[in-house]
Amino acid sequence: MSTVSSVSIQSEDDLLKLSTCRTYRPNHRLPDRLVEYKGGQRFWQRLSLALAFVSIILTLVVLCVSFFLWIEVSRRIADEEGDLSCPAVETEIDGIELYKNQSSPFTDLSEKEIRNIETFLHAQEWLALQSHDIAEVHSNYVHLVELLPPKKKDVLSYLDGTGPRPPRMARAFVFRGNHSDPIIEEYVVGPLPNPTTINLVETTSRKTRVPYSMRPFSSYEFKAVYKSVLPGVLKKAGKLLKESYNASMFDCGNQCLKFSLTPISSGFLEPGKRKAWFWFAYDVEFYTLHPLDFQFLVDMSLRDPRNWSVERVFYANQLFSTLDELLDKYETNLINKTRTTFPEVPAEDQYSAVYMRGKPIPSEARPPPQQIQPMGPRFQLRGNLLEYMDWKLNLRISPTVGLHLYDVKYRGERILYELSMQEIGVLYSGHSPAASMLYFADSAGLFGTRMRGMMPGVDCPEHALLQDALVYTSNTGGLKRLENSVCIFEHSPETPLRRHRAYSKSGAFYSALNDHVLVIRMYICIINYDYVFDFVLHNNGAVEVKVSSTGYLAASFYYPEEESFGTRISETVVAGLHHHLFHFKADVDVKGTSNRFHTMDIGTENKTDSWADNPTRTHVQNFFKKVEKRSEKEAVSHYNFDEPKYLLFYKNEKTELGHTPSYRLINKGMTKGMLPPGIGFEPSMSWGRQQLAVTKHKDDEMTSSSMFAIWDAQDPVVNFKKYIEDDENIVDEDLVAWVTLGMYHIPQTENVPNTATVGTTQSFFLTPFNYFREDPSLASRDAVKVMPKNPARPLEGASVDRHGLRPYFKCHSEKVDERLNSNSTFLFS
Repeated sequence: MSTVSSVSIQSEDDLLKLSTCRTYRPNHRLPDRLVEYKGGQRFWQRLSLALAFVSIILTLVVLCVSFFLWIEVSRRIADEEGDLSCPAVETEIDGIELYKNQSSPFTDLSEKEIRNIETFLHAQEWLALQSHDIAEVHSNYVHLVELLPPKKKDVLSYLDGTGPRPPRMARAFVFRGNHSDPIIEEYVVGPLPNPTTINLVETTSRKTRVPYSMRPFSSYEFKAVYKSVLPGVLKKAGKLLKESYNASMFDCGNQCLKFSLTPISSGFLEPGKRKAWFWFAYDVEFYTLHPLDFQFLVDMSLRDPRNWSVERVFYANQLFSTLDELLDKYETNLINKTRTTFPEVPAEDQYSAVYMRGKPIPSEARPPPQQIQPMGPRFQLRGNLLEYMDWKLNLRISPTVGLHLYDVKYRGERILYELSMQEIGVLYSGHSPAASMLYFADSAGLFGTRMRGMMPGVDCPEHALLQDALVYTSNTGGLKRLENSVCIFEHSPETPLRRHRAYSKSGAFYSALNDHVLVIRMYICIINYDYVFDFVLHNNGAVEVKVSSTGYLAASFYYPEEESFGTRISETVVAGLHHHLFHFKADVDVKGTSNRFHTMDIGTENKTDSWADNPTRTHVQNFFKKVEKRSEKEAVSHYNFDEPKYLLFYKNEKTELGHTPSYRLINKGMTKGMLPPGIGFEPSMSWGRQQLAVTKHKDDEMTSSSMFAIWDAQDPVVNFKKYIEDDENIVDEDLVAWVTLGMYHIPQTENVPNTATVGTTQSFFLTPFNYFREDPSLASRDAVKVMPKNPARPLEGASVDRHGLRPYFKCHSEKVDERLNSNSTFLFS
């Protein structure tokens, strides 16, 4: 409480100054001049003024006390009504179990179903399966189990009430490394929950018996490398590694090496071969930014790891035919030698480590703005069925592909049967062997198993609903729960979906609607990269798919020859140019499954201006024409700035205005693949040749790629170009859009240690086009309409219509830090 010696109130402004929440306490002893006797009248005048002054002060004190009481009462009322406050609400952050709704044909396998499948497969003696705890790379074991989606027509018949519920089936990939002819086979197992049959999948759309040399990496293969390859290399080259890099791999204390590898696609090898370049890096945070220049080629073609062999070796910018040749020339000083030292600075000062450095910003520890959910979520999730505003859809987590959206409906009409990510391709460039051969099809890592837990308030808003997923692969030792691997939240990007302010004496108004959206998010973490995938539902019937790249740069040891391929980020390290490509599947159903695809091609016409006084004057303007695509080959879209066009999926029926109800595809992330078709690694990613392909739906054309794509360029397991080359009719057919996004990335030093998401986001939209008679967002209560009380005098007051809503301010905070202190499995498992 403040104390002043006197208070002078001479005007209304003085009273206003006192009406703040400070209490003024004048001295209890009145000034002598106020009690000095100068005659009766003067005495009573001064006494009256003094009493009035004291009365005013007491009144102000009462007002301030009342104000504080009013604030406290309002705060308590707000706590009860969900207004104004930020209560600390402790909420369990474990996920909702998506696999509980077994009546849905899109529901993932439950734990019981997976256990029953595992038991059933191991009971098949002819498979001779090993359990995951004792299996080796050349054993027979179950690599993957996941739901096999039923045929689309059967699902639609069931959903429409005209057919039975399709039986639940699963597909299982069995690695038969101990077979006389090592092979990988895809089986269909069912019916669930208690399977009784197993059959090899028969289809011409993909290979279901895959050569063992094309297997994706597994935990067993890495164990074999540690057991059968690295000890021999380290035994021979240990002295070279210690002298060159001041580190070793085993018994190394705090100066250790970490190995990684570059797989070589079969497109560069003779048939049946499986090889990879191995390379070392310093084992610090983060190792890909500390590569060294010792690389060796390993032939892993034979099924028994004890027979794997080291072939060529790269060291100090020189290639040697054998490890022995390198060591002989090293010992006799016939070659250049590399000399680097293990990073000696504290971890928090290493350029590759993420610690706060520099002058803190902001200077005061003030939190950033937060979006809030004042009265709880406006969406519902029951099992895997998600409802939001006019949207309804089903979620599924596939171990191979990750997050799927199925049966996506808006206002009761199916817009999409399926929406999912298919493949991530990363094509690096470089000088050294490992850098120049670094072509990744990340599906080898099984996207669904690479989904990881999210940090509330960072990876997702604090109010997001976090969910778990169940996956079964050999890489996870069988069944594993991925905690907090999907999050759902409503979000306002604070960009109006629509907005207008008009002003005139007869027509002033303001109308606006912020674009509140529902976001379904997953993160996929693969080696050095974290990918953020958002599936976004807008309130005008549009669907948006976004992907951003973040994480760490991949790098190589610096030589002058690397200058054309990357950016030097330290004295000995260069980060390479790379091309990111993402492929998506959108099974579009516009008012049913009988659709067409056409473009509206925008051109320029030059004609005589018939409205001009001078009949010879010409006029140039744009126009468009509709071009219907009748076959899959015609429907391939290669973006060309000289030929802008709209891409439209539509039902061949007319509205009362003569339009065809359509959904427009807008690609905001065009990229062009530069690898020559059919050469080297490129056949594994033939889907990247165009920005859009449209094909007739076929149940067996499930995906555009496979987990074998990192190796299989010589003879792709899934050859996407064949989806187009059979050139099916696409007029009045069930159509699927295959969308390619991507970008080239030349690293920059200011992005070290991390690559940033800013500028890396790619997206595409499916948005209604002549689909609705008027904007469906007109039904949204989130809109605001402001009208003048008197249209003739719009500046003299206006009425605000919030359609029954009022501003709320309430925070929702999770006790995340406390949980992490004792249990961090959802982030690091």
